[in-house]
Amino acid sequence: MNNTWKDGWILFKRDLRQDRLYLIWNVIFMIYTAIAISMFASPSSRAGWLINPIGDFMMLVMIPFTGFYFSKRSFNYIKEDSYTRMLHYYRTLPIPAITVIKGRVIQLLSALLLNGVFFYPVFYLVTGLSDGPITHIGGLLAFALTWTGYGLLINGVYIFLELLNRGQKYFWISIVGMASMSILTFLIYGLGGNILVFTLEQSGRYSLLSPLMWGSLIIGGVGLAVCCKITLSKLGKRDLI
Repeated sequence: MNNTWKDGWILFKRDLRQDRLYLIWNVIFMIYTAIAISMFASPSSRAGWLINPIGDFMMLVMIPFTGFYFSKRSFNYIKEDSYTRMLHYYRTLPIPAITVIKGRVIQLLSALLLNGVFFYPVFYLVTGLSDGPITHIGGLLAFALTWTGYGLLINGVYIFLELLNRGQKYFWISIVGMASMSILTFLIYGLGGNILVFTLEQSGRYSLLSPLMWGSLIIGGVGLAVCCKITLSKLGKRDLI
């Protein structure tokens, strides 16, 4: 068991070394995304919030990308079916499926940490959250961890899709998922709700004791584990030719 995590770490470091220059674009993209989303959030003179549903949609769609590193593989997955080619290569070595999945989980967790370090502070500074619901570092951490739990859950689904499907199918399923997110966002907004406002208020009110934060992390962690277990059970049987 320990050896598979060690081998997964080796796979992760190998991929990172091959695409280390893409880390620069990763940082730029995270900063740009934080600024773009913050444009849809502005504090009023009474520290209220005027956030339209586009902000919700962008958070739901873009937060899962904090679990990725930019790489040649991620850019070329449609044209070259790069994830399938990777799996075929690993199978010929041979590297067991559980090692591949653990390497992907290590990549996910490290990306969430690195990208989150840039994304959430920039979002905090640009939106002026210090004049809104979040007035201290505990609230900011709670906000970040709440959305990190969501990122864990959705990335579990992405791991399932990228390792068990061809590139074009993965792309179209992702598009359908984004369309579903947009419909959900506008339905919630039409009913008078706002996801971003709710997470901000809960984080500011309860800080690191936020029930929403802990619930999100638990659901996200369990969801990721379930998706990885299902992926593992199917990955060894997948036809890579």
